[in-house]
Amino acid sequence: MNFATLGHLMYSDDINVIPKGWIHNEWIYSPQINLNNMVKGQITGLNITAKQLMGQPLDEVRKKILELAVFLQDNFDVDLIQLGGLTTSVTSGGEWFIEQDEFHGFVNHGDSYTAATTCNATIKALELLKKEPLDLTIAIVGAYGVIGEAVSKILVPRFKHSILIGRREHKLQELKEKLKENNSIETTTKLKTKTADVIITATNHPTSLLSSSHLKKDAVVVDVSQPPNLSYEVCRSRPDVFRVDGGFVTLPKGYNFQIPGVPKGKIFACVAEIVMQALENDRKSYVGSINLRHLYKTEKIAKKYGFTLNELTNFAIPIKIKPPLKI
Repeated sequence: MNFATLGHLMYSDDINVIPKGWIHNEWIYSPQINLNNMVKGQITGLNITAKQLMGQPLDEVRKKILELAVFLQDNFDVDLIQLGGLTTSVTSGGEWFIEQDEFHGFVNHGDSYTAATTCNATIKALELLKKEPLDLTIAIVGAYGVIGEAVSKILVPRFKHSILIGRREHKLQELKEKLKENNSIETTTKLKTKTADVIITATNHPTSLLSSSHLKKDAVVVDVSQPPNLSYEVCRSRPDVFRVDGGFVTLPKGYNFQIPGVPKGKIFACVAEIVMQALENDRKSYVGSINLRHLYKTEKIAKKYGFTLNELTNFAIPIKIKPPLKI
């Protein structure tokens, strides 16, 4: 089974870390990488930034994504595509993609394992900081999105109070109805995160979203968005804020599938999911809303192949907390 990630640049400077041989005018694609003599993978994408992608007419962007997928299918026998970055958003969670007859293979946004990893990173961070979720308020930015909805279903029942944030009030109300077993939930179309102890960001915003004024003292921010919703600059100015990457896992030894710009030995959870799907020879599409049963299944498959969240990271740098001084 041959697979390919299909993403885009996050920022214009990212082109500098892409091997020159991978750049083919408006497309980027690597040579095929043999994982185990049965599975071959490829890193590909559009040669445009997240901001450019979101700024172009929807039909035009979708056409570019489909053209690249068909090229990969016809020239490299790719039969499994992972929608990376904001390509999921502009294809309606991938649902538009699978309706196109030109691509004959399977599509996966990879967000099931990403959502699972985000939840695990959140709980792990709170355990590390010795904080109990039932004492805390959580805010989920992008709450009714593909990742946000799954994260809300898993984490909201564990917290004292929850703030669901999104652009459309009716979508927030629909999500709240799905979470009605938990009474302490509020919804808002404003970026109301100042009172939150924990903030999960899962948006399709093409630039940084949170500023210092949005953050409570000692806030925990689990940032799953790509590009990140909380910038490195804000983190530097607010050392009290505990930022955690929501979507990185450790790449098993022996799998030489290194994404340019990602620290050696790390991989995005969404990419890990498509690698696992190819290894399992799972010939299905996973698009649209996340099925929690499938989400939990990705965690089991991850253990089988050795994808792990063995450390928390901030901008892919391992987080180390000094133990308290003994008196």
